[in-house]
Amino acid sequence: MTTDTLTEQALPEQLAELVEQRVHEATADLREQIADLEREVEDLRTQLFQERDARREAEARLAALEETVEGEHDARLSALEAKANGTRSMIAELQSRELEKGAHLAYDNVEANIMDELLDVDGDRVERITKDDDNQYARLPGEEDALNRGGTVAHSTADLLPIQRLARYDDEMLASVTNRKPDELAAKAWRERDNPGRYQLWTTGSSGWRVYLKSSDLADWIMRHEEGVSKNYAQELARRTLDAMRELSNHRLITTQKKRTADGLTYKENVIVLTEDAELPGEPSLGGTDGPATDEVAG
Repeated sequence: MTTDTLTEQALPEQLAELVEQRVHEATADLREQIADLEREVEDLRTQLFQERDARREAEARLAALEETVEGEHDARLSALEAKANGTRSMIAELQSRELEKGAHLAYDNVEANIMDELLDVDGDRVERITKDDDNQYARLPGEEDALNRGGTVAHSTADLLPIQRLARYDDEMLASVTNRKPDELAAKAWRERDNPGRYQLWTTGSSGWRVYLKSSDLADWIMRHEEGVSKNYAQELARRTLDAMRELSNHRLITTQKKRTADGLTYKENVIVLTEDAELPGEPSLGGTDGPATDEVAG
């Protein structure tokens, strides 16, 4: 056998050994990489479990803290409410005793809820008055101020017209003290009297009329301010409200008719009028005679 023949037989064996060696090395490298990846995955899994445990622990601490804070807040709020109620009761008792001694208290200092719920005075009635200093005071009906602060009583007030008394209530109270919708609307419409104008509810009058209110304007106003009221019902409510205004003003307001032009035609519609010489308690008439000025009695 020649040398060349031996060489030709050895080459495949060497190649096979080389390939096997390279495969073995590659396999070892892959196994090492896989082992590294498995260790990394295990480390990540451990970190994840640790982070979950830490989050749960933090959430538990946060819940406990929130419970503590909420408990402290509720306790402080309860304490403040108890202290405030105690203070209000103390103020109400002091005001009650002072009123019974004849004191005139600044009306703004007598809270409405204290007056309604906590004042304990003879007759359970407190009168609001206006003095020469133009300030309002609370007193027991008819009681004179021994200290004479604020001057003499410019007007005491049990004699306001019903419509004036109702107009002083807020909407919630007004709804509770009126039994008829027209009475409630009459009081609300009366409040608008101090702001007359061309595009307002009331119109400035002339020739002896101070201001007047047209039935059509009142119906439109009712539709804008009363939810779910149809046009026909608004017109009916306007008619009934004008009647209520006349009654609640003890006929200081008068009803009459006024010409109105619409769609090229002339109609007569009902209007209610406050004349210049009408005497309103607490307000001077424009005719030169002051009516008896009065305010309201709260109880």
